[in-house]
Amino acid sequence: MNDVWLIVARGVFGGVLVMGFALLGEATSPKRFAGIFAAAPAVALGGMTITALSLGDHALSQSGLGMIVGAVALVAYCALAVPMVRRFGALKGSTWALLLWAAVAWLGWTVIS
Repeated sequence: MNDVWLIVARGVFGGVLVMGFALLGEATSPKRFAGIFAAAPAVALGGMTITALSLGDHALSQSGLGMIVGAVALVAYCALAVPMVRRFGALKGSTWALLLWAAVAWLGWTVIS
């Protein structure tokens, strides 16, 4: 399977999963959780399924570890962004938080690879 078809398959499969998770989000209560169900899990499952089918288990484990590192870096960004934006304003605070995100992501990737 060439790269173009892998990208198309990821997009189609991810889109189908987004629709399924969006329906799940609509069926649950409270409605503020609908966005959580709609995007991230569907895209992750779609990408990981296509990766597993096309590249095998090792690539799948690397992809999963990368998602975990990215999630940890995002939590660090979110935890720092609020106080930094309050203290320095939107642009400077977000920039400092983004630098922290990059540092945590780089450190995490260095540790797992």
